[in-house]
Amino acid sequence: MISTLSGTVSELTSDAVVVSVSGIGYEVRVSPRHLLSLRLESDAVLFTRMVVREDDVSLYGFSSRQERDQFDLLCTVSGIGPKLAMTVLSGMDVEMFSRAIADQDEQAFRNIPGIGQKTAKLILLTLSGKIQAAIPASATKVLAALKQLGTDEIVARTVLAQLDGNLSESQMLKQALKLIGEAK
Repeated sequence: MISTLSGTVSELTSDAVVVSVSGIGYEVRVSPRHLLSLRLESDAVLFTRMVVREDDVSLYGFSSRQERDQFDLLCTVSGIGPKLAMTVLSGMDVEMFSRAIADQDEQAFRNIPGIGQKTAKLILLTLSGKIQAAIPASATKVLAALKQLGTDEIVARTVLAQLDGNLSESQMLKQALKLIGEAK
């Protein structure tokens, strides 16, 4: 299994990049948003997932481990293959995806080409509770405190993801409690 590639971008196409690693060019399918951030002859690090099918072996590339994990989760949803999973990730960044799952935002998925009402509901049903909202690194103690106070972890993570990571822990706790109180 190829987990990451680190090399030089030698070719760009409409949906893929060729990364040269020690004289070998690996074609990696990437999202259009990711493709725009890559430049010919520049160094690139891609987090990858190899998908083996009966008639195809493909590498899919991502800008972060979290994006790759979201791709893996999307591929567990019935009816969603690698191409549709890439389409979803093209239309949403990592935080938007996590927030849409946490908020059970069906419309966010329906805005993606190829995703209808039935598939959007299936994504939410399948992935509910499997995605954790990204929180600032400084908020881990605040997360523990909120959980000790009886706040559901998904709710706590969703609230903390909305806060400024530059706040002190006490300021974060105060803001989080205020937001949780307003939601009730």
